[in-house]
Amino acid sequence: MKKLLFIATILTTTINGFPQTATEARQERREQRAGGGVVHTPRGVDDPAAHAILRDVRRNLKSFRSLNFEFTLMTVNIFDRSADHTVRGTILTRGDRYNLTFMGLNMISDGRTVWSFNSETNEVHISRADPRSVETLNPLALIETYEQNFRAKLIREDIENGVTVAVIDLQPFEARTFHKVRVVTNKANRTIVRTEIHEKGGTIMTFRVDRMQTNVPAPDSQFRFDASRHPGVEVVDMR
Repeated sequence: MKKLLFIATILTTTINGFPQTATEARQERREQRAGGGVVHTPRGVDDPAAHAILRDVRRNLKSFRSLNFEFTLMTVNIFDRSADHTVRGTILTRGDRYNLTFMGLNMISDGRTVWSFNSETNEVHISRADPRSVETLNPLALIETYEQNFRAKLIREDIENGVTVAVIDLQPFEARTFHKVRVVTNKANRTIVRTEIHEKGGTIMTFRVDRMQTNVPAPDSQFRFDASRHPGVEVVDMR
């Protein structure tokens, strides 16, 4: 039961943590005067250095046909360390499709439908795909449209484990359950090292990339749930 409650908490955070309003979808424009004229720029363009790094990382990751991440997800509450959790998992992505596995839960999406399979209960929940639902667990999903939702600032460059990294903070334009998302990137290979969600209640959820493989086999069968492989599975259709 505790395991299921923890999974539910993580999924609630990923779904509700990055709500996209109609205002954000319109990508409000700012006016900046330059050379006597008016230049329109997206409201997220506030720290050119931060945006240059994130866009470079995005271009690099999107250049691959598929990506497979092995990750560690750490949840820490600075006020209640008994609530700390660490889990490991994998996520295979191809475009807007993904196959995510952690804590006995397998979430599969073909871009339109999501199958959430619990191996302990042999139960699968079916729902409509929501692109926000894996932003915390998919680095590419986070930076795909970050300009619409966040103000970016380059905090510093640092050395971690002998690697030069750029530390960037993303602050939401509108009220959220968190006050910032920290993105740490590898400057040399233009990938994401980790992301941190800093909740207002003192919880920090860290997604650390332990290993990334590019252009791995990712056939369509990886992005659809095959009930025949799970005899007696209980199907709960929530669409």
